[in-house]
Amino acid sequence: MKKTEKVYEISYNSKESNELLEELDDEQRAAVLESEGISLIIAGPGSGKTKTITYKIAYLISKKVKPQEILLVTFTRAAAREMIHRAQQVSRSKLDGMLAGTFHHVCNYLLRKYAHVLNLNPNFSILDEEDSRTLVKHARSEVVMKSEKFPSPSLIRKMISLSANSDKTIEEIVEDKFPYLYLVTDKLKEVKEKYEELKVEQSSLDYDDLLNYTNDLLNVEEVRVKEASRFKWVLVDEFQDTNKIQCDIVKKLSSVHHNLMVVGDDAQSIYSFRGARYENIFDISNEKNAKVFKIQTNYRSSPEIVSLINSVIPNNVFKKELKAVKPSSTRPVVVSTWDSFEESEFVSSRINELVSDGISEEEIAVLYRAHAHSMDLQLELSKSNIPFVIKSGVKFTESRHVKDLLAFLRVLNNPHDMLSWLRLLQLFTGIGRKGADMVVNAIQREVDPISFIKTISKFGRKYEKVEDIFKGLFVEQPPSEVLESIYSSFYSDYLAMTFNDFHDRQLDVERLIEIAGRYENQVAFLSDLAVTEDMDLKRDEYEKEGKITLTTVHQAKGLEWDVVFVLAINPGDFPSIMALKSGNFEEEQRIFYVAITRARKQLYLCRQMGGSRNMVYGNKMAINGSEYDLIDMIPPSLYEHWSVK
Repeated sequence: MKKTEKVYEISYNSKESNELLEELDDEQRAAVLESEGISLIIAGPGSGKTKTITYKIAYLISKKVKPQEILLVTFTRAAAREMIHRAQQVSRSKLDGMLAGTFHHVCNYLLRKYAHVLNLNPNFSILDEEDSRTLVKHARSEVVMKSEKFPSPSLIRKMISLSANSDKTIEEIVEDKFPYLYLVTDKLKEVKEKYEELKVEQSSLDYDDLLNYTNDLLNVEEVRVKEASRFKWVLVDEFQDTNKIQCDIVKKLSSVHHNLMVVGDDAQSIYSFRGARYENIFDISNEKNAKVFKIQTNYRSSPEIVSLINSVIPNNVFKKELKAVKPSSTRPVVVSTWDSFEESEFVSSRINELVSDGISEEEIAVLYRAHAHSMDLQLELSKSNIPFVIKSGVKFTESRHVKDLLAFLRVLNNPHDMLSWLRLLQLFTGIGRKGADMVVNAIQREVDPISFIKTISKFGRKYEKVEDIFKGLFVEQPPSEVLESIYSSFYSDYLAMTFNDFHDRQLDVERLIEIAGRYENQVAFLSDLAVTEDMDLKRDEYEKEGKITLTTVHQAKGLEWDVVFVLAINPGDFPSIMALKSGNFEEEQRIFYVAITRARKQLYLCRQMGGSRNMVYGNKMAINGSEYDLIDMIPPSLYEHWSVK
């Protein structure tokens, strides 16, 4: 992939500098002042990219650009909130009217605004991952015989999503990723087609539809010109994680004023498995008259860690060299153990020593390539009474009890939402899947399903409770009132009779009602819940104080700790055997780069001399020699070596 290495030189006029810009270093200031037209900001880890975007927004406001003329697209809701909050403080402006949020949030906004253009129901439901899998399962059952050997609904859903995000056909996805499924390609296409039909019947979109429908919407010239005329500036964070469709969307939204500033680090692109293209960064840099800026001062890590980071910058990325400004600390440590059991004992023991030395537990993290690598450590930490939190559980909004309650809200807003009807009906004693199917089939035939459900007792006495609950629910009510009504009249008893961890789930429900109280209408509340990753509602997020963090590298991206351990850096484990088999070692290098850049003061890289338990694959030795050993790529002078015996 050809990439532009010419970097736009710092040439700001000192007269333009003001109090607002004095907080920036020279590289950040150049990026803020000179980034007009199409601009790419290559932001190294810990270099202050959030600050750069924040001050860019504030600078635009100081130059009389109106907030509603700025679009900020991020990859997490939390990032958008942080940037907006900081930009409000710096610019001394409320930024009223500014559109900011994740790609899915922006797409949801545009699709509801222009639903009529695509013949969409403006109150369409948004399917989360579990809903999508359930609908795929239904589509699969209509195409495939029960006795027939066929991919699982989860795998089919993954293939459909890859197809959507990479703009490829199912045939191409099978050929590229799943060649062993070649013989069932035609039926996979049928399942996909049935899945699409079911979504249309239910007025539902999945996450991928939000992107694809928006991309199609922006192909309508009248819509594209109107929205692109509104946005004088389009700013995009974490651009290395965009896929082809997301890149197309921001190009279209900046097609009138041509002010597109994208910020990212090609060395931290680690999401190709879901369609991300780090090549998008190169494509932008090769646009006509594009400007490239680099911000490379690392404000996060010690000089010793920064030196190690510079030594392992991945291949085929923009040339960069981070500069350290933090005080000196200890050299990183490579720790050799015989196997994962010794490794776990070492990590547990070292954590105890660190805590005894005054380092707080929440400033310590253990990272790993795959969740399975943490199992031995989890057992060891438990035996040692070291509290830890795992950042890899079910999302709050996808937990069973939360989804149960949201099902009531969803059917109030979209009475033809079959999945939500099936879920909520089966919560009531005596109503199983057959009974729920019978009622849902009747509901689907009704012009006014909500009115119908308020007379549902004609099916039998066991449906009276459903009728009683819905008699008091209306779409005009604030979402918190609906949730409180359902919880007090029915769901609190259901929780107590169904779950062992009733009290924990009760706290979750109370938290959900609290969040709902911030919204005046149900559609806004449901949309925000559906398009955000976690709304900061995971229990581990508000109960992590005093606990070690265990997490995969992918989930650690964007986070940082004083002390970081990286487990199982063995060929076959990290880098992963499957990545090596598919010739994707470069991405494994980028994942390793992300892992080591999370550490502020101390870094421990753990390797097992006994080697990976995954070295043999399909009766063939998968790896020979040290060609894929990530530790061997680090100059020995940059670390201490500890051998555990």
